[in-house]
Amino acid sequence: MIAYLEGTVLRRDEESCILLTQGGVGYQVHLTAGGLSSLPGAGDTARLFVHTLVREDALVLYGFLTWEERAAFETLIAAPKLGPRTALAMLGCYTPGELAACIAREDVASLTRVPGIGAKTAKRLLLDLKDKLVSSAPLLSGRAAPAVSAESDCAAALVSLGYGRHEVDEVVRTVFDQEPDLDAGSAIRKALKIFASK
Repeated sequence: MIAYLEGTVLRRDEESCILLTQGGVGYQVHLTAGGLSSLPGAGDTARLFVHTLVREDALVLYGFLTWEERAAFETLIAAPKLGPRTALAMLGCYTPGELAACIAREDVASLTRVPGIGAKTAKRLLLDLKDKLVSSAPLLSGRAAPAVSAESDCAAALVSLGYGRHEVDEVVRTVFDQEPDLDAGSAIRKALKIFASK
């Protein structure tokens, strides 16, 4: 399975680019809108983390500038009836951390801003992704959180989503002061709701 590519950008269109490796092989890689706009110009070197999707009639590559985006993409496409095109569109609108926060606070309106997602689909996605994307938060940084306690797991997950250490410590303390017996997944969801309300 191809997980990483480095090569010269030959060309790009609205959905993909062609990356020429040193071995002389050109790969077509599909990217988010943000990924495409951040690519260097033709003739320059690009480095992409890749998810390889194998189908009966095709082998399709999806590229990401960060490991966090790749991990979030794989979590998204594991949900029922959520295809790679929709997953790319979601990551084109929101970072992995923003998506996790959106799902944790059950924000239907934000999801419907993604092209191709209506209110009915958004509600279904919230149900399908509620536990998956939020509980995978520690992995979105490409490393597992230390499994010392639910409190430290929660803090590590929030930091990996881009929140500052000082504010994370404060929110985590608040969450566990209110409910000391929470598991990490529930604590993350409560903490994200607190951040979303600020």
